[in-house]
Amino acid sequence: MTPWKLPSTAGRSVGILGAGVLGRRIGACWASAGYKVHIRDPDPQQTNAALQYITNELWRYKPIVDPNTISVHGFQDMKPAVEDSWLVIECVPEILDMKIDVFAELEGLTQPDAILASNSSSYKSREMTAKVKPETAQRMLNTHYMVPPAIRIVELMTSGSTRPEIFPFLLQHFEASGMMPVIAHKESTGFILNRVWAAIKRECLMVLAEGVASPEELDAVWTEMFIKAGSPPCILMDSVGLDTVSLIEKHYIQERGLQDRGVLPFLQKYIDEGRLGAKSSKGGLYPPGYTVKTANQEQMSDDNLHAPSLYFLDIGWNNDPDNVEFYRKGRILVGSADGRSPLKVIVDHLPMPDGIALSQKAGKILWTNMGTPGQNDGSIMSCNLDGTGVRVIIPPGAVHTPKQLSVDQDNEMLYFSDREGMRVFRCGVDGSNLQTLVRAGDWRKGIDDPTSWCVGITVSAREGKFYWTQKGPPKGSKGRIYRASIKMPEGCDASNRPDIEVVFDHLPEPIDLEMDEDGSALYWTDRGELPNGNSLNRATLNPDGSFSNHQVIARNLHEAIGLAIDKTTRHIYATDLGGAVYRFNMDGSGKQKFYEDQGAFTGIALLEQVDPSSSFFAIEVPGEAAPLNLVELARTLEYAALSTDHAQRQSAGQQLQSWESRPDYYVSLQTVFLDKSINNSIRFLAVILLKNGIDKYWRHTAKHAIQPAEKQFIRSRLLQGSVGEEDKNLALHNALVIAKIVRIDYPNDWPDVMPTIINVTRSARTESAVALSGALQVLLRVVKELATARLRRSQTALQAVTPELVQLLGEIYTERTAAWQQFFARGGSGDEDEADYYMQNSLTALKILRRLVTVGYEHPHTDPMVQGFWSLSQSQFDQFLTGISSESHIPAPFQDSVGKHLIQFTKLHIDMCDSHPASFPLLPNSIPLVKAYWNLVKQFSNEFEKSGGIRQTGSENHDGSAKHEGPLSEKLALKGLLLLRSCVSIAHRPMQTFKYKSPEVKNQEKEAMELVKDQLLTNNFLLDIVQVTISRLFIFRQSDLEAWEEDPEEWEAAERNEGQAYEWAVRPCAERLLIDLLTHYKELGQPLLTYCEFATKVDMDIVTKEAAYCALGCAAAVIHEAFDFDRFLKTTLVKDAQIQDSMSKLLRRRIAILLNQWISIRIAEESRPAVYEIFRHLMNPDDPHNDQVVRITAAREFKGIVDDFGFQGEQFLPFAPDVFNQLMGLLQEVASDETKLTVLDTIRAIVQRMETHISQFGDAIMLTLPKLWESAEKEEYMIKQSILAIMSALVDSMRGDSQRYQPAIIPLLREAMEPESALHLHLIEESVALWKSVTTQSYPPLHPDLVQMVELALPLLEYDSEVANQCLEVVKNYILLAPREILDDRLRRPTLAALVKTLDARSREQSQTGAKSIELVLRIAEDIGGVQGLQVVVQDMLEIGLLNTIFEGLHSTWEASTTHGPNKKVSQINTIKQTDYFMLLARIALGDPTVFLTMLAGIATTAGSTVEQVWEWLGTLWFNNFDCMAEVERQKLSLLALTRLWELPDPMVQEKIVLARLQDFLAMWTSVVTELAASEDDQQSLTEQQQDFRQSINSASAKEQQQQPGGGSTNPRDYLVWDPNSLPSYEWDTPLDVTERQFALKDPVHRVEAYEFTRERLQGLVQRMGGEQQFEAEWAVNVDKEVLEGFRRLGEGR
Repeated sequence: MTPWKLPSTAGRSVGILGAGVLGRRIGACWASAGYKVHIRDPDPQQTNAALQYITNELWRYKPIVDPNTISVHGFQDMKPAVEDSWLVIECVPEILDMKIDVFAELEGLTQPDAILASNSSSYKSREMTAKVKPETAQRMLNTHYMVPPAIRIVELMTSGSTRPEIFPFLLQHFEASGMMPVIAHKESTGFILNRVWAAIKRECLMVLAEGVASPEELDAVWTEMFIKAGSPPCILMDSVGLDTVSLIEKHYIQERGLQDRGVLPFLQKYIDEGRLGAKSSKGGLYPPGYTVKTANQEQMSDDNLHAPSLYFLDIGWNNDPDNVEFYRKGRILVGSADGRSPLKVIVDHLPMPDGIALSQKAGKILWTNMGTPGQNDGSIMSCNLDGTGVRVIIPPGAVHTPKQLSVDQDNEMLYFSDREGMRVFRCGVDGSNLQTLVRAGDWRKGIDDPTSWCVGITVSAREGKFYWTQKGPPKGSKGRIYRASIKMPEGCDASNRPDIEVVFDHLPEPIDLEMDEDGSALYWTDRGELPNGNSLNRATLNPDGSFSNHQVIARNLHEAIGLAIDKTTRHIYATDLGGAVYRFNMDGSGKQKFYEDQGAFTGIALLEQVDPSSSFFAIEVPGEAAPLNLVELARTLEYAALSTDHAQRQSAGQQLQSWESRPDYYVSLQTVFLDKSINNSIRFLAVILLKNGIDKYWRHTAKHAIQPAEKQFIRSRLLQGSVGEEDKNLALHNALVIAKIVRIDYPNDWPDVMPTIINVTRSARTESAVALSGALQVLLRVVKELATARLRRSQTALQAVTPELVQLLGEIYTERTAAWQQFFARGGSGDEDEADYYMQNSLTALKILRRLVTVGYEHPHTDPMVQGFWSLSQSQFDQFLTGISSESHIPAPFQDSVGKHLIQFTKLHIDMCDSHPASFPLLPNSIPLVKAYWNLVKQFSNEFEKSGGIRQTGSENHDGSAKHEGPLSEKLALKGLLLLRSCVSIAHRPMQTFKYKSPEVKNQEKEAMELVKDQLLTNNFLLDIVQVTISRLFIFRQSDLEAWEEDPEEWEAAERNEGQAYEWAVRPCAERLLIDLLTHYKELGQPLLTYCEFATKVDMDIVTKEAAYCALGCAAAVIHEAFDFDRFLKTTLVKDAQIQDSMSKLLRRRIAILLNQWISIRIAEESRPAVYEIFRHLMNPDDPHNDQVVRITAAREFKGIVDDFGFQGEQFLPFAPDVFNQLMGLLQEVASDETKLTVLDTIRAIVQRMETHISQFGDAIMLTLPKLWESAEKEEYMIKQSILAIMSALVDSMRGDSQRYQPAIIPLLREAMEPESALHLHLIEESVALWKSVTTQSYPPLHPDLVQMVELALPLLEYDSEVANQCLEVVKNYILLAPREILDDRLRRPTLAALVKTLDARSREQSQTGAKSIELVLRIAEDIGGVQGLQVVVQDMLEIGLLNTIFEGLHSTWEASTTHGPNKKVSQINTIKQTDYFMLLARIALGDPTVFLTMLAGIATTAGSTVEQVWEWLGTLWFNNFDCMAEVERQKLSLLALTRLWELPDPMVQEKIVLARLQDFLAMWTSVVTELAASEDDQQSLTEQQQDFRQSINSASAKEQQQQPGGGSTNPRDYLVWDPNSLPSYEWDTPLDVTERQFALKDPVHRVEAYEFTRERLQGLVQRMGGEQQFEAEWAVNVDKEVLEGFRRLGEGR
């Protein structure tokens, strides 16, 4: 056993169980010291309240870390909360049994080194060890906290066996968390302090219980005498919770034998009334909310879960009163109910906000904006509780100057007053259905009468009234409060309603109102003159609706405005323009002021409980996010883009991701991007996120799609980000954003975008080169997107604007090109930067033009502008070629830009040839153009051998494609080769090249083909291409050799990839061109053959010979009949492979490639050993000329040799040991994963193709593969995929002999299949394939470790995928190979439940295999357990709902067949599934008819029916289903099953179940028995295996008939009956096939002769019914004569 060690705290959490008063405080202690904290409570409200507490109160714990970096997570489940904890502290209720169970659960969930602590103040931890192991008790102890942060004492006490080293370890960490740890020297109930506190507390409770003093008096005396600055006992008990106090007291009384003396009943009274203390809305010893108004605010914390959050408005005057924009500086602020938490700004830049309210149901903040003073531009807005999703619900102009608003929470209606508008309105909380309720005046006629100004408002839904104030002039005492009915009187409107009442008159200046329905009182603020102004007022609402007792309950406010009532804790909150928030008792007493001098406050609203889904908290809680505003967004982008702290970058990234679904997120990103005062790295990240968001959320069908209004706003600012943007990278990515949006929205949703871009480009043309650069970049990206769009409407829309674009861009290109040409013609005198911009602009214009002329026209050769541009491209191509020559007057740095222009011309020419093959030859001078390109190729061929080549770089283009660098001459030559290939396609592959349309187009196409053939592809031209290609472009270059020797493995991989990417390398492209020509011009084969024969002479140099072998490989398909490759192989290649020369490795590599090219075309069987010998030689590491490139290439190419159809394992066997050793050695030598995969793939192919011959190498292979698996890094999943594939091939090849390798295979398989493994998703396909192979090639009994794996397959069955199909086959194999294990209680029901889900799979194969697997479970249950085993499985099928599903589906089919017309019902299942269901029912009935009848009875009872009624429809459907059973086996199965019902002994059952359907039975018997006795001529419809069975059976039957007089065999009458002594076997049989066939032999379908089976049961029932005569008289008489006669004929000749 491993010795116990103190836990490491690095990266691990402190787990706290219980989020109550102490749990949250303990969490805050640890969080303040930087420890990771997990708080678990099954109540999510408690968990969120704890998280809110830690957020708001952490500052009191004097954190030693940045509060923004703390990590506190909330959980409802225990396992994730504690599985990584180094310390777990339970704070569950003081119930000993609960605590014992908690520690027992922790024992299994926590790490073995975790310290387990109890915060119990009354129970010893020793008492909690009842269900844990002794070694677990040694890491348990008490850690009793008091009430931090005010009291930081923690008492530590042993469990009686706590390891001594734990105490100094915890002392160190408790002190680090700011606590004062004290160790109790011995076990003591109550520890140290609680022993003293218990006595004081008990006497205090007795004083209260006896009525000696009130709680207030007792605490006042205690405070005065002992504390003056602390927590008196009654407040402390309220904070702890009276239910907890009661449990503690109960324990003390029981343990110490104390007298109750009325304490427990006293507490129970409070508990019964729900008055539990601070955590209760009903309060405790003190009234509700008292803990937020204690005398010592600085030491007591707010633990009242019902204390509200305050949402109030700052009008913005105090921000910058000298700023003329002050009326746009308003804010929404959030604070706590006691003013201790710092204010948080969640919305800002508001135009003078005044009234605020919350919609509890909608989870929205609603507020009014007064707007610009004196203007009719007020508005009402809303947002989420965290400040996100800001939107206008009443737009400016719809209201004038809106003031207070009030929400009718029950009806979700919003009421508000309009001051200068002199109206009262009502609408939905979303702004809908705006209705004017009161019109006190007409603002259009003047707004100078303040007595008509409507300001405050409140709604009393209970009374059916709404109230509002009309404030009157300052110092005028003309203010009034009115009320009217919520329901508008019939026939009236806002101007003439008669139900308006004046409630109060002659008030100084009444402002905001609030109705307290529970207290029957109306409250209002008044900002008028003293003595009654600047006050808080109250009036009592009498039962008759009148008001009385008007009181000024608080004075001396500073221009009082906002008002809100906390109806739970019974407090009043008010605000004033002087910048303070006040709290009062409901009678105006207890005035407290907080949040002073932080604004000019107007409206206020209360959120009594925080929605758990709110993202307001800043704590790092899964699923929550910080508020979204521009400041927060910019800060988070800065962290993500610039922070050097990985954790901070990761956290910022997660925050940004969480905002993706928020409204206005992408608008805000665009705002940040457009702000040029922000760091460019931040702006770059903003535009990248915006671009990604377009892909994910722009389409309206996307989840969390960007809303239309946001889209419109984004579109309106898009061009700002590119035109005039000096940073080219930012301008580019903004252009990409524009292009993505245009592709989606144009032309339907953004019809004017192209005219807008064209106009912007025109304007930019005259502004500056920078502006034009941005506009062209936008145009380029837009054209690229539309040119590649699949939708026809996008292509058509682009073609519509193409002429205008070509005209404009042609002008820009011409003038900009002329400008930079003149600049260089003058010797470069002038502004080089300006010349550089001219070149960039002309290049971008050229990029756009070359796309437009190929995608913007249906027949470009007919358009004059295209013809002109085509001619210009040719003339300037020649000019620019001179510009890059050594004699050019253009400086070297600028020649690169000229070269880019040339590349664009080449792309234009190739694209035109590919896209418009009919137009290309008809455009001016196209044929001479192609010949000019060939001249470029020929010129380059002279320097090809010395050229450095084109190489792919590590960087990418903006579209994600790889960049390629190399000499311009080589790039131009490559383009020339590509153009030649396209021309060959025009001439010889018209079906792949042309789109046939009208006759006119067809004629043009024909003309084009003839033109290319006659004028371009002449014989001399073709011979020239062949000669130059083979002699010059196939030559192995010095640069290639240098790269080879520098890094052989990397070079080999690059060559392989380059061979596929012929568009980027000259040699592969030349090879493709040669193949094209040889394919269409067979006559070229002879000169090629002549050259090859000449070049392959022994005295030729190796480089020339290598080039000839390259050509020989390309020409294989053409010259194979004329060229004797077998002779060449034996006389030349075998010798060439042996050449010892410094350059021989070139030839050896080429020989390996050449043999693979010819193997599938023409290499005789007798020549193949020579091939194997060559490869054995090439892979020999002992030959110094076989370097890594040679051996890797040989290994790669040998796979093609092995995969060829003519490969024979037996023929290869003599070479196999060396080849395997060479491949295994190479595998250990190479470093690249890609190369390893190549070698492994070749090994897999060999293993697979050698079949059983691989057996002698199996041990060596299986010795190497597990080691390779272990050496592979975790992320190298592709290596492991190959290992699994080789194992699959080995298992399949060795068949049953492979079982000896299972101990090595199973651990790897389990690792790959483990759902928690990181490899699982990557290896799932290969691992399931191997798993299936292993089970298929296994004889029972299975390896125990293999049996245990079945559970890993079950969760995968419910998916519709090939993996699920494979897993289903695996489970089916288990049922056959390990039946007893599958029937075990641990696996049986989970297996059935998983199989049931497959029945509804969309894949027919999966559904059918699932049904057959369930059938197998029924069969093995009966085979192993008899009737009892069958009953168990049937009961499982009932309890998991399978039988109900079957009967519901079948019943729906029956209903569908019996209903017609408009009321016809639709079947839930198809015919195939119906047949599957009957197969399962048949297995039950065949197993035991009594079990079947019992099952029917259960189904009938569930359906409220009878067995007879169920059988009535079920029997009808079943007999009818025989016509749908395509397989005779299923017909016979149902025959046997239904016939077994004749065995039921109950006469009533016989009559109602059997005899009532006698005709159905007789007809069914006749049909199926006749089918089973089908003649040999009918066997053509049988499967091959069925025919083999039948032939075997019939031949055996003939022998038996000779041996047994009377004919003992039944086979001629039932071909499904198998002779157990003559079962056929096949060469390809797997162990599973053998097991399956042996198990099938037990099936009555293959063991029982159908006719005899039915005859015996018929005769038995006939006898039980009184004999044949009575049976015919009573029952057979009801059967049709034809049916009876058909059945009787079955017996003839038997």
